[in-house]
Parts: sequence; structure tokens; C-alpha cells
Amino acid sequence: MTRYDLFRRRIAPIAFGLAIAGMAWQSCHKHQQTHATFVLDLGAAAADVRAVDAELWIDGGEVAQFHRNALDGHAIGAVRFEAVLPASDGELRIDVDLRAGHRHVVRSVHAVDGGTVTVPLEADLR
Repeated sequence: MTRYDLFRRRIAPIAFGLAIAGMAWQSCHKHQQTHATFVLDLGAAAADVRAVDAELWIDGGEVAQFHRNALDGHAIGAVRFEAVLPASDGELRIDVDLRAGHRHVVRSVHAVDGGTVTVPLEADLR
């Protein structure tokens, strides 16, 4: 028996079965996930923002990351991202690079399925 025959007869069917089981598990647990859009409202400080990094943590694990840089000589624009969450409550850790320095902001967030979570940051960036 060659390696190809071993793969075709033994390993491939097992891998296929595991893939089908994984897809079935994911579709059965899809109702337990929360889909949300996060908007970081920079307010008047948006003109001074050079870069934004955000991490969404739930139950001690990172579930989403976001990064955006402003082009040279331009404002950063809208700062929004979508995430699929295993739970509705979490912690958003935000790092903002400004012309005058760096700010680190941590916020607790609560997401509703299909909703938008707006995080006001203007006061923290001034």
C-alpha cells in the first residue's frame, strides 16, 4: 500500500468526518453568538488621532482585534468594526496614538445581537 492509498482510504475519510462534525457543531451553536458593530466615537479629537488599536476581550480571552492608521496629512475617518462574540458582555481595550502622545482606554461593553455599540472617547483623548 502506497502513501497515497493510505491517505485516500484511511486519513481522508476521517478528516472529512471531522470537518462535517465541526460544521454541524458550529451551526447548532450559532444562536449563542452575538453579532455587533462597535463604533469608536473620537469626537473633536479625530483630527489629532494618528492610529487606533482596539482589542475586545471576553471571559479572559481576546475575541476581536481592530487596527486603523490615518494617512499622512489626513484625519483618521470613521472608526468602526464588526465582531462575533461568544457572550454579550466584555472589555474593550483601546490604544490611541495622538499627535501629542499616546492614550490607553479600557471600557466595559454590553452588546445586543445585531446592535451597534458606540464608545465615546473624546473626553479621554483631550
